[in-house]
Amino acid sequence: MNEPKPNRLLVVLAHPDDGSFAVGGTLAKYAHQGIQIILLTATRGQAGIPGVKPEEAGAIREQELRQAAKHLGIEVYFLGCQDGELSKTDPAKLLEYIGSWICTVQPQVILTFGPDGVSGHPDHVTISHIVTQAVEQFFPDICLLYIAPSEATVMGCGVSSSSVNPDEPLVSVDISDYKIEKIRAIQSHISQHPPLEGKAEEEVDKVPCHEYFTVAHAVKSSNDLIDCFKVEEDRVRELTSQ
Repeated sequence: MNEPKPNRLLVVLAHPDDGSFAVGGTLAKYAHQGIQIILLTATRGQAGIPGVKPEEAGAIREQELRQAAKHLGIEVYFLGCQDGELSKTDPAKLLEYIGSWICTVQPQVILTFGPDGVSGHPDHVTISHIVTQAVEQFFPDICLLYIAPSEATVMGCGVSSSSVNPDEPLVSVDISDYKIEKIRAIQSHISQHPPLEGKAEEEVDKVPCHEYFTVAHAVKSSNDLIDCFKVEEDRVRELTSQ
């Protein structure tokens, strides 16, 4: 008898701080609900600390993300690409790398940037394009979600909900109970000068209560992120009942 696979969410982003700022509450929430969350970061943020050599900057930002991951309860891995150079990377090789990770992790849900990269950053746009291509060509049974611009993305990208297409349905995730974890994760990225400088408990009112996503590739209609994980379980139950 086939058993449902463990619930896994694969998050594919470009830089070490992308996840904490934009979706940290969502990652903490579902990690605490028992979903295994793997964050695959394309670069180590080597170009992200002015005046610091790339190798040193990458080491600093990698350690910052590992500290943030402890607060969120997630796993972190790096692709090893160069910060600011993703758009110049051989797309076939990048597709192979990311496809291999998807095959290894076997997630029910993948989370990444939308086609505009939320902020228009070329690295973000490239990751969105490659992840979307991988799902559409090789993994059609996986639910693909895009980070939607919202008040939650202002802090990291400076892009708010005014950029959202009003006709595009959104998946809303209530992170009210996980603001502390998100703040502590954000504060771990010291080199990026996070705006939340006080104790996490004193900064909660500055963090929006919801993070939003659009469904780029759905295996069935969903109004809640957790529904995406139930798809695989439902499919297995149907097969085993026959």
